[in-house]
Amino acid sequence: MNRSAKIALLVAAATASCFIAVCGVALALRDWVPGLAGCEDNGKPTKTAVITEKLRIEQMWPQLKPIVSVHWQEREARARSCPEIGPMDYVMTGFAVVTAERAAALAAEPAKPGTAPDVGTDLQPFAPPDPAWLEIDNALLLDKASATVYFTRTTT
Repeated sequence: MNRSAKIALLVAAATASCFIAVCGVALALRDWVPGLAGCEDNGKPTKTAVITEKLRIEQMWPQLKPIVSVHWQEREARARSCPEIGPMDYVMTGFAVVTAERAAALAAEPAKPGTAPDVGTDLQPFAPPDPAWLEIDNALLLDKASATVYFTRTTT
């Protein structure tokens, strides 16, 4: 190997090392730098107020029709970063009260005992007292006694 090839190899290695070092420093400072760039540092995902729109829920879960009442929220799946990198995922959760006939039909489908969901403080007033959850599918839990369905969905 001649001298100029060795120098080119040394310069390429030094450039790659500097690039890796800069990336490492940027990753180490990523939580601190947004404040310097003028970005808001809220550290928590944002969420909507409680929504009572039945139509959207009936469109997403037609097996729940007719819905008597519904209370739901959407929140960001993670806190925002600055600059924002990649699309944001959203988590929709809520409670739908269905008719007693619809609750009986849902309970008649293959179901297994479900675990209590982690309900945010805004939705807790709409949760049934002392529910016995049945898992209808991975997004729906039913409390047959109160005809209440807990639903959750993550969207991008």
